[in-house]
Amino acid sequence: MDILLVEPGYRSIYPSLALMRISTMHKQRGDDVDFYKEGETYYFGHKNPPLKDKYDIIYITSLFTYHYTQVVRCILKFKKLYPYAEIKVGGVLATLLHEMIEKETGIKPHIGLLEEAEKYPPDYSLFPEFPYSITFTSRGCIRKCKYCVVPILEPRFFVRENWMDDINLTSKKIIFWDNNWLCSPNLYRDIEKLKIIGKPYDFNQGLDCRIFDSHIAKLLSQTKINPLRFAFDNPSQDGYIQKSIQVSKRHGFHDIRVYVLYNSPEKYDTPEFFYYRVNELNKLGVATYPMKYRPIDSIKPNWVSPLWDKDVLRGIKLVLVFFYKKGIIKKGREGFLKMFGKNSEEFQENMRKINAYDRALWRSKKCLTSKC
Repeated sequence: MDILLVEPGYRSIYPSLALMRISTMHKQRGDDVDFYKEGETYYFGHKNPPLKDKYDIIYITSLFTYHYTQVVRCILKFKKLYPYAEIKVGGVLATLLHEMIEKETGIKPHIGLLEEAEKYPPDYSLFPEFPYSITFTSRGCIRKCKYCVVPILEPRFFVRENWMDDINLTSKKIIFWDNNWLCSPNLYRDIEKLKIIGKPYDFNQGLDCRIFDSHIAKLLSQTKINPLRFAFDNPSQDGYIQKSIQVSKRHGFHDIRVYVLYNSPEKYDTPEFFYYRVNELNKLGVATYPMKYRPIDSIKPNWVSPLWDKDVLRGIKLVLVFFYKKGIIKKGREGFLKMFGKNSEEFQENMRKINAYDRALWRSKKCLTSKC
């Protein structure tokens, strides 16, 4: 059989793990597999092949819901090019917006994980210049946060015993996408495996500060985890996150990064609570990564919570892009106070001023170019 794997033309810093597993699955069955990245001629060392006249099955992946238009356009394009092919659509967007996708394309998406492909290791030969291994030691999460998509995508928590099979021995680092590794019954066994592997690794979804303790910190300090990531998203983590950071530093961790969710519809998610969290973290000397919330089913990127102000939100974005760069609030105290102020009132006033200044600047530039 001839198989085509398609990733729509949105930007992504990682290739699709699901498509990499599907590639291995079909190659082990003796099928011919092509990968095609829309809008790219060179993707992690991969060059798009000339498309064949016929494919038996076409798999199209999807990512964030605000990629909706690109994904639908991609599905319709390949549906038209290959009217006799079986087209299978999956991924995060397709799971969350499956009814909309089916209505617009006539194709019923696969919802959730493709269980038959989960047991296969990724096909790293598709992307010869991709420098990392990607895997999960577990799926799902014991927490059921209202704002989180994981309970929908992966409603059942389970461990993956064979995650070591996913490691490319030539890769320079392992990226783990676990949602809550610390609650895994295999945690200590996994740590021993990581000691044996000896490669740098990163749990880039963060570790649960409510479970993290001195014993875990000591064990992780004997491995090559870098950076150490946590999250401070809601009041239940207050107190735990401060303790986790202090414990981590005592065990020699220096590169500590903390995700901070904001603009969610939760009643505690206010500009005041945002300032409290980023200020607490800055005082503790760690890097903070603010993550702006978008509703799970939203196809628009600029949603504003009723508890937030669009001018304050835009001010935060400008500071993260132009002052701090890469979206991370760095450790320095002086720069933080200059941008975010000494309290939540100063913070909101500063963000509004930054937004107003940027708007005025753009208006003046527009005026100059149009000779008004």
